[in-house]
Amino acid sequence: MKIKKLLSSLTLLAVTAPVVFGQAVPDKKPTEDKAALKKEAVAFLRETMVDVNNLRTLENRISFSAELAGLMWFHDEKEARSLYLMVFANFKELLIQYDQQMNAFGEPKEDEDEPTYNGGMFGDVTEKARLTRRFQTAMQVRQQIAMSLAEHDAELAFSFYFESLSALTNAEFRSQMESRDKHFETQLMTQIAATNAAKATQYAVKSISDGISYYHIELLKKIHEKDPEKGAEFASAMVSKIRSDSDSASDFWVTSTFLNTAGESFEKSKGEGGKKPMLDQQGLRDLADAFAAAILASDRDYPNGAQYADQIGKYNPARAIQIRAKFKNAAASGDRTYATNASAMANAANSMANAANTAANGSSANSRVERERLNREKSERELQENVEKLSKKELPKEEREKIVAQARRILTQTPGRDKKIVGLSGLASQVAKAGDKELAAEIMKEAQALVNPQPKNYQDFLLTWMLATGYAEADPEKAFPLLEDTIVRANETLAAFIKVGEFIDVAGDMIDEGEVQVGAFGGQMIRGLTSELGVADNTLRILARADFKKTRALSNRFDRTEVRILAKMMILRAVLGESEKPKAQMSEPPIILR
Repeated sequence: MKIKKLLSSLTLLAVTAPVVFGQAVPDKKPTEDKAALKKEAVAFLRETMVDVNNLRTLENRISFSAELAGLMWFHDEKEARSLYLMVFANFKELLIQYDQQMNAFGEPKEDEDEPTYNGGMFGDVTEKARLTRRFQTAMQVRQQIAMSLAEHDAELAFSFYFESLSALTNAEFRSQMESRDKHFETQLMTQIAATNAAKATQYAVKSISDGISYYHIELLKKIHEKDPEKGAEFASAMVSKIRSDSDSASDFWVTSTFLNTAGESFEKSKGEGGKKPMLDQQGLRDLADAFAAAILASDRDYPNGAQYADQIGKYNPARAIQIRAKFKNAAASGDRTYATNASAMANAANSMANAANTAANGSSANSRVERERLNREKSERELQENVEKLSKKELPKEEREKIVAQARRILTQTPGRDKKIVGLSGLASQVAKAGDKELAAEIMKEAQALVNPQPKNYQDFLLTWMLATGYAEADPEKAFPLLEDTIVRANETLAAFIKVGEFIDVAGDMIDEGEVQVGAFGGQMIRGLTSELGVADNTLRILARADFKKTRALSNRFDRTEVRILAKMMILRAVLGESEKPKAQMSEPPIILR
């Protein structure tokens, strides 16, 4: 097995090492170049928006527009809001279309089966079944739009999430709409809590009408952290819900977590400078009482109910006594079982210890092998450190060539073309930054020999992308023609793939009106290919810095409009999303699902 640490180092260098373009454009400062690049990218974004508006399907227009709006936000919030409002209007128009079409089918008959589609080339897809599927997907679209906007304006996202369905009149659709994603809604409220605890509390109190979940406890923590007064208000509402609705306390783990969380808050409030607790002493007592009542009223076979007695006893001793009395026999039985299991576990542990001792004794006989391993790791560390020194120009040429030769020899013996290409690319990048362009070109030529010049399958295209990434670091000018040729070949593959897709897409999920629904299929596929390498954004960012005009021209090499726009989106995301990170816990929003 070859040295993983060296390979990891080279991979990191290939993916993340910055490229010093000052040598190519010495009259410009990096900060000025970055500002100019951002300006060009924003102009490119506006041009792309025009392309998006010319797409045939409303679903694709909504998908792309939402992400464009998110990218625009950091550069022109007013324009970004305008884009989001257009997305909202288009989405509402889409729902109205679906609503009218579903109403045209009339009221469903009592014995009418649910409109489903089981797939298969000969599956019978009714118009109602297709429409139902599209509406369900639209609900996912709604969630993704809200997630995209929540990173910038959580309140507006929350308003859109609920108000967007106001146009629905069909009973079936409204029934489906009620089966909401509670976790997602809580995420949105958590976003709001970061900036407006009062508004988050208002939404949070309404959200517990159907019961309390663990997500509400996490939301409570966020609200209380932002505004203790509002946190106490929400906690009190949660207690009231539990006391008035026995089902709300039926999830013992959730209620126990709530009691623990509120109890910890109460203890912290006693310290110097302590904030107002979530619940005061009486509130904790009321919560413990409701929790105990739920445990005592439960008719489930729950022998471990006594485990909550101590927790409840801290705030309501009388209730704890009742719980212990009810579960006394069950607890005793449980103790005996536990003792038996503990004994068995102890025996097992002893057996494992004996086995470990035997193994240790055996391994002592292999001390020579262990010493060799340690010496090998030491050599690997030294080589890794030497590789990282390659970019320093003061390093003598002879020493640099010696390090490079050693690294190339190791990489040659490393199994896997992908690992070889990434390793050689990282090596070439370090050498190029030291100013030895000739040696860097020689190393990249070795990497290029590992790639099929006429890519045909999935792996070929991935390896070509990896090679382009290497050239982006070592010699960007050679990356552009390589990618142009690859895109031309990819057009043939995409055309054939889409043709087959039309043939098998009986339900019309992938292709509609002759247009690939990129958000659902193409977007996930292409982003999946690049994210698998983990270098898409960085590679495009490096190319954009080297020559933005050539980089944007690459996107126009795609034949199909929707794929061409997707390529533009990837470039825009790499450039405009470089310094902006999500403000909350939500991850970067994916392209909206169709």
